[in-house]
Amino acid sequence: MIGWITTWGIRCGIATYSKFLVEQMTDVHVMCQSGEGEVEGAVPCWSRDSRFFEGILAQIAAKGLDTIVIQHQPGLLRFAYLNELLIRLSEMEIKVFITLHNTRDRSIIFPSKRIEKAVEGLKKCSTVMVHTKADVANLKQLGVSENVVMIPHGIYPPPKKDVETIEPEGRVMGTFGFLLPHKGQIELVEAFERLPGWDNLLMLCATRDGSKNMENKLTKLIEEKGLQDRVNLMTDFLDDDVAVATLAKCDLLVFPYQNTKESASGAVRMGVAAGVPIAVSPIPIFEDIKGAIKLRGKKVEDIVATISMTSKDELDRCRDSMIKLRDSTQWQNIAELIQERLK
Repeated sequence: MIGWITTWGIRCGIATYSKFLVEQMTDVHVMCQSGEGEVEGAVPCWSRDSRFFEGILAQIAAKGLDTIVIQHQPGLLRFAYLNELLIRLSEMEIKVFITLHNTRDRSIIFPSKRIEKAVEGLKKCSTVMVHTKADVANLKQLGVSENVVMIPHGIYPPPKKDVETIEPEGRVMGTFGFLLPHKGQIELVEAFERLPGWDNLLMLCATRDGSKNMENKLTKLIEEKGLQDRVNLMTDFLDDDVAVATLAKCDLLVFPYQNTKESASGAVRMGVAAGVPIAVSPIPIFEDIKGAIKLRGKKVEDIVATISMTSKDELDRCRDSMIKLRDSTQWQNIAELIQERLK
């Protein structure tokens, strides 16, 4: 049996990532976060940003686990605490396979959140899994290289035909992802207002804890621009099948992220699953979305310039690239790559 340490059953990209992978595997014991209610299919045994690991160690002993997979993001567990856990597991002769969803954290305010604090523990892992070449390079600079392997982020299945969807009208631009300042949703609305030839903007952007202010700011901007009839902002957390099938109705999806230290975007992969053209900011988080249209920059003017100059042929080529990428990186394929490492 494999122990899998992750968030679970909550609105979180890592929880979704783990869910899709675990569904493809057998004999997995999921150990998730405590304090967020009962979580079906997992055992709550650790707390966010805590160095108290007795719950995890108790589960390992109770289940006789000798192999552990950790899904790590510094917002869940700062690197200094992660280092302590990895060293303890090494001392217990537990094989550890860790996925780093962020290798670029360089917190100035909180030194314990800097990735340098986990180098000793990472070197003791059987395998350190990352999503991009940039991640591999980042770890190599820190002296962690011999046990590092690049595993692509999985892609959701193609749209299902029997799913009830939102039916946007006309030529539709869209975007997807939690309402957060760094995702460029404000910039996208401002760019949409200036772009000719587009009828509607569909924003499937769920509100999460701490993002209500962002929702209010975006709603106010839409009203000030007089775009209430052309911008459809949906802040409910949609079922994955409904979201993908709805995004598939769009003519172009835009992800104008401003800045982020995350290594991969789960939101853009919903767009890839939809099989439509995608435009992304020229930042590292999108480097593995091969064939996407690269925005000239992150500003409103860059979004307007790039989209207005993109031809139909370029959109068609991008669509073909997204479908090819989707079909080659289905969750089952990624799960098989990971399982081969776990043997």
